[in-house]
Amino acid sequence: SDVDQMRFIEKRVYLLIVGLFAATTALAQTPSEVAADEVAQPVKKTKAQLADSASRVIRVPSEGARVDRGIYQYLFIPKGQVLAGTTLSFAHLNSNDSQFMLMIDGLEAECSMTQISPFIGVSYAKNQVLGARFAYRTTRGKVDNVSLQAGDNEDYTFTLNNVNLVQRSYAGALFHRAYIGLDLRGRFALFNETRVEFSFGRNTFNYGENELDQYTKNRQVGVTFHPGVAVCIMNNVSMHASIGVGGVRLSDSRVYNGAEMIGKRTAMNANFRINLTDISLGITLHL
Repeated sequence: SDVDQMRFIEKRVYLLIVGLFAATTALAQTPSEVAADEVAQPVKKTKAQLADSASRVIRVPSEGARVDRGIYQYLFIPKGQVLAGTTLSFAHLNSNDSQFMLMIDGLEAECSMTQISPFIGVSYAKNQVLGARFAYRTTRGKVDNVSLQAGDNEDYTFTLNNVNLVQRSYAGALFHRAYIGLDLRGRFALFNETRVEFSFGRNTFNYGENELDQYTKNRQVGVTFHPGVAVCIMNNVSMHASIGVGGVRLSDSRVYNGAEMIGKRTAMNANFRINLTDISLGITLHL
């Protein structure tokens, strides 16, 4: 009948419209959008992966008025690990590179400082290390020529040539190093190393070709701070760099002429500033 024929046509037209709409939607969706939809789908992790990720996050519970901002540090040094390594630093200063020494006429001087410091430590908690280190420092200074003149008529003049200074010192220290892990896999970390250090040494002078019989014995005890950054280059090997930012020191210096003490000086100072001559590079083995 005509009614059945009209219903049949209406169904065909409805199916055609639905098909055209679906085709248009598929063509309008670009490949980037398809990729975005695929990326947006969450990746399901196994229970072992979730447990491993959770074990590497160190959560600090909020106490009292502390605000929990949801910032967590990650595991870098597990508890019970033994750390051993060495640190090396070197600095060289020259009067030609100084802007302050231009006030002195004819100054020709240079100085070099070298330090090597092996250490060993044990992590008593996550990202917390206690240990000991030994340090050997040597400083060599040389003044080839220096001339000072004061007064309008050059009433006061001072000239010094061929002066050499050699300083050697030995130090022992107990240190505490606190790490802050920066990534989930434990590759990068910041740290701060606090040292309680005792050192002793001796200074000798040479004037021209003559070695003076006078020398100085130095002793020093103090608490110093050395922040830095550590990067794991292998599973059990990391590189680190640190810089001294000062501390509190008590020093005692005594001057001898042969076996007789002819002078002494005791001083205590507290300096908190970046020391560019105390930049150290080192390597650490994680055992």
